[in-house]
Amino acid sequence: MYSNEHTLQDLLKKAYRSLDMDGTVDVMEVRNAYHKVVGDLISRLTWSVRYDAGVLTVALASAALRQELTFRKEGLAARINEVLGRPVVKSIRFV
Repeated sequence: MYSNEHTLQDLLKKAYRSLDMDGTVDVMEVRNAYHKVVGDLISRLTWSVRYDAGVLTVALASAALRQELTFRKEGLAARINEVLGRPVVKSIRFV
Protein backbone atom coordinates (compact mmCIF):
# COMPACT_ATOMS: atom_id res chain seq x y z
CA MET A 1 0.00 0.00 0.00
CA TYR A 2 1.39 3.37 -1.01
CA SER A 3 1.07 6.35 1.29
CA ASN A 4 1.82 8.72 -1.59
CA GLU A 5 -1.74 9.31 -2.77
CA HIS A 6 -2.56 12.00 -5.31
CA THR A 7 -5.81 13.16 -6.77
CA LEU A 8 -6.24 13.19 -10.53
CA GLN A 9 -6.44 16.97 -10.34
CA ASP A 10 -3.05 17.15 -8.60
CA LEU A 11 -1.50 14.90 -11.22
CA LEU A 12 -2.96 16.99 -14.06
CA LYS A 13 -1.61 20.19 -12.48
CA LYS A 14 1.86 18.69 -12.28
CA ALA A 15 1.65 17.49 -15.88
CA TYR A 16 0.50 20.90 -17.17
CA ARG A 17 3.23 22.67 -15.20
CA SER A 18 5.89 20.30 -16.52
CA LEU A 19 4.72 21.14 -20.05
CA ASP A 20 4.86 24.91 -19.33
CA MET A 21 1.06 25.13 -19.44
CA ASP A 22 0.64 27.07 -16.18
CA GLY A 23 -2.13 29.15 -17.75
CA THR A 24 -4.27 26.03 -18.08
CA VAL A 25 -3.73 25.26 -14.40
CA ASP A 26 -4.71 28.83 -13.49
CA VAL A 27 -7.95 28.53 -15.48
CA MET A 28 -8.92 25.32 -13.69
CA GLU A 29 -8.01 26.68 -10.27
CA VAL A 30 -9.80 30.01 -10.79
CA ARG A 31 -12.99 28.26 -11.96
CA ASN A 32 -12.96 25.96 -8.94
CA ALA A 33 -12.26 28.85 -6.56
CA TYR A 34 -15.09 30.94 -8.08
CA HIS A 35 -17.62 28.15 -7.49
CA LYS A 36 -16.32 27.58 -3.97
CA VAL A 37 -16.58 31.30 -3.09
CA VAL A 38 -20.05 31.97 -4.55
CA GLY A 39 -21.63 28.71 -3.42
CA ASP A 40 -24.14 26.32 -4.97
CA LEU A 41 -27.03 28.71 -5.63
CA ILE A 42 -25.02 31.28 -7.60
CA SER A 43 -23.06 28.50 -9.31
CA ARG A 44 -26.34 27.09 -10.64
CA LEU A 45 -27.19 30.55 -12.03
CA THR A 46 -23.78 30.86 -13.70
CA TRP A 47 -23.71 29.98 -17.40
CA SER A 48 -19.97 30.18 -17.98
CA VAL A 49 -16.75 31.12 -16.21
CA ARG A 50 -13.77 32.18 -18.33
CA TYR A 51 -10.37 33.34 -17.17
CA ASP A 52 -7.69 35.04 -19.24
CA ALA A 53 -4.76 37.26 -18.30
CA GLY A 54 -6.01 38.17 -14.84
CA VAL A 55 -9.62 38.86 -15.89
CA LEU A 56 -12.41 36.54 -14.75
CA THR A 57 -15.46 36.80 -17.02
CA VAL A 58 -18.68 35.31 -15.65
CA ALA A 59 -21.92 34.95 -17.61
CA LEU A 60 -24.98 34.89 -15.36
CA ALA A 61 -28.58 33.86 -15.97
CA SER A 62 -30.06 36.82 -14.09
CA ALA A 63 -29.64 40.55 -14.71
CA ALA A 64 -30.47 41.30 -11.07
CA LEU A 65 -27.79 38.88 -9.88
CA ARG A 66 -25.34 40.35 -12.38
CA GLN A 67 -25.95 43.83 -10.94
CA GLU A 68 -25.64 42.64 -7.33
CA LEU A 69 -22.39 40.79 -7.98
CA THR A 70 -20.98 43.75 -9.92
CA PHE A 71 -21.22 45.80 -6.71
CA ARG A 72 -19.30 43.07 -4.87
CA LYS A 73 -16.70 42.17 -7.49
CA GLU A 74 -13.67 43.56 -5.61
CA GLY A 75 -14.54 41.52 -2.54
CA LEU A 76 -15.18 38.42 -4.64
CA ALA A 77 -11.82 38.81 -6.40
CA ALA A 78 -10.09 39.14 -3.03
CA ARG A 79 -11.82 36.02 -1.69
CA ILE A 80 -10.98 34.01 -4.82
CA ASN A 81 -7.34 35.06 -4.53
CA GLU A 82 -7.40 34.12 -0.85
CA VAL A 83 -8.67 30.63 -1.72
CA LEU A 84 -5.94 30.32 -4.36
CA GLY A 85 -3.27 31.63 -2.01
CA ARG A 86 -1.90 34.08 -4.57
CA PRO A 87 -3.11 37.14 -6.52
CA VAL A 88 -4.34 35.61 -9.76
CA VAL A 89 -7.65 37.43 -10.39
CA LYS A 90 -7.08 41.13 -10.99
CA SER A 91 -10.64 41.96 -12.02
CA ILE A 92 -14.03 40.35 -12.58
CA ARG A 93 -16.43 41.13 -15.42
CA PHE A 94 -20.05 39.99 -15.19
CA VAL A 95 -21.92 39.62 -18.47
